[in-house]
Amino acid sequence: MGELVEAVRRLSEGQRARLLATLSEAEVRAFDSDWSEWAHDGQMPPDGDWRTWVVMAGRGFGKTRAGAEWVRGLVRAAAEPVRIALVAATAEEARRVMVEGPSGLLAVADQRGERPRFEPSLKRLVFPCGSEATLFSGAHPDALRGPEHHFAWCDELAKWRHPKATWDMLQLGLRVGEAPRALVTTTPRAGSDALKAVLAGAAQTGGATGANPHLPDAYLEAVLAAYGGTLLGRQEIEGLLAEDLEGTLWPVTLIEASRGAAPAAEDLVRVVIGVDPPASAAGTCGIVACGLDAQGVVHVLGDHSAGGLSPEGWAARVAAAVEAHGADRVVAEKNQGGDMVASVLRSAGRALPVTLVSATRGRGRGPSRWRPGSNAGRRDWRGGFPNSRRSWGR
Repeated sequence: MGELVEAVRRLSEGQRARLLATLSEAEVRAFDSDWSEWAHDGQMPPDGDWRTWVVMAGRGFGKTRAGAEWVRGLVRAAAEPVRIALVAATAEEARRVMVEGPSGLLAVADQRGERPRFEPSLKRLVFPCGSEATLFSGAHPDALRGPEHHFAWCDELAKWRHPKATWDMLQLGLRVGEAPRALVTTTPRAGSDALKAVLAGAAQTGGATGANPHLPDAYLEAVLAAYGGTLLGRQEIEGLLAEDLEGTLWPVTLIEASRGAAPAAEDLVRVVIGVDPPASAAGTCGIVACGLDAQGVVHVLGDHSAGGLSPEGWAARVAAAVEAHGADRVVAEKNQGGDMVASVLRSAGRALPVTLVSATRGRGRGPSRWRPGSNAGRRDWRGGFPNSRRSWGR
């Protein structure tokens, strides 16, 4: 967000009223029309020589406003009239959201006195300078077979009926001018192979719903209370694409089905911190807290994983996780520096036993299994628990 707007937001309501009273009408209009000042992080085009820009974010983030302002900026900056494709899940949604919506092209233009002419029968928006924006549907890819465009704004690609075919037809016609570009504004949706393919070669911005400072606090509190920590919440509120890697042992559907409230500390008979040290300083150190209750249910209490840390840095993070969860044991993979964990815990005054294990290829069904190290005769926590119940704390 622009520094000027941020400074104004920090003022009290009375201070803002007094400030605005000192401005002329022309100054107020100029301030209101400067999108670069009002935009928050993720709504402005990224730097660099990109062909596709994806704004993937939660609901209410401001994706539509970002798309409308981007199109308006392209039209104003063009030396000659340009042709723009507006593609939504349906032509009706393109009209209702991208053109006539509260953050759509007509609303944005009205604020600046630059209103284009909308011709619904032709599915076309004509700007005063002669530029045109034509509406298309992700349900009818062949409509994009033939037309040529300078730019394209694609909304909610994850819900198009024929996303790959529509995207392919659009790309083949996105060839006018020196630097044809496309913007995709979308909330993620698991299972959208087309969206994943577009993301692979795109510049990306976005964020969570709460990044929009103009949303009511009551709305944010309500949706977080209802959906926070769920798969739907990560998708619709956090704007994250939840996908499983092929062959994963812990698919998202299993985790969601096993999710439940974290137990109270006094209900746990044992708490262990599992550590998978990184192979290099640039890698991620896996640090997970798990608890076992009296009924034999295993609970994942927290994920304290972090990347880019020195051995002393991630080992200190393990010590902090031990303190936070009251753990009575640390299980570390010794192949990648597990001895460092024991050393740092000792220097921190934590006299906790540290079990070192080796990840070796086994003969079971899985790709690997944990083989206990020096404590082979003890009851250790092994990966898998094929016959136990699991509960995943929020």
